[in-house]
Amino acid sequence: MPSHTGRLVLTTADPLFAPDPDVVRDILSRAGFIGAPLVGADDAYEAGPELLNLLSFAGCAVVLPTPSAGQADEPGCHVSLSGPAPAPRLIFGRNTRGPRCPWCRARLRDWRDRTRDWLERPSFGQQCPSCGRIGPPWRWDWKHEGGFGRLFVLVEEVFPGEAVPTQRLFDLLTRACGSGWRHFYVQD
Repeated sequence: MPSHTGRLVLTTADPLFAPDPDVVRDILSRAGFIGAPLVGADDAYEAGPELLNLLSFAGCAVVLPTPSAGQADEPGCHVSLSGPAPAPRLIFGRNTRGPRCPWCRARLRDWRDRTRDWLERPSFGQQCPSCGRIGPPWRWDWKHEGGFGRLFVLVEEVFPGEAVPTQRLFDLLTRACGSGWRHFYVQD
């Protein structure tokens, strides 16, 4: 089986906010970002006919492989929704590096060891080992390599940095949900 290329992750700018997944699904469907549901997967959809217009891809000849016959267990570009979670949760991958303190910019090197605490106590403050200030882990700067949220839109088989959501896509989601959105990339 081929390795996972990566995924583009969209979530609300405020990780405490969880939009109604039905509203998100509806706006993505009406905009043509998602197509028909994939067989054998919950909340997974074929790439819609407008996906390439709502994401800006690097490169001149973008070709996205898609699962054949709508099968979720085959590799290929598709979109899924995850959540809403009861509290902000961290999505990260092998490409994720330690986040930087929002105050002094020091890198949190042992962040992987701390993820268990974040799962058990989502609002637990993270103390910076450099400046000593305390804040929730979702305030730390994860760049575009991971992040927290409660509801996620996952665009599968997109290499990190290969695609960027357009302002039009963010505007559609913001108007529908009443909250700003952001993106990042992870690789399994």
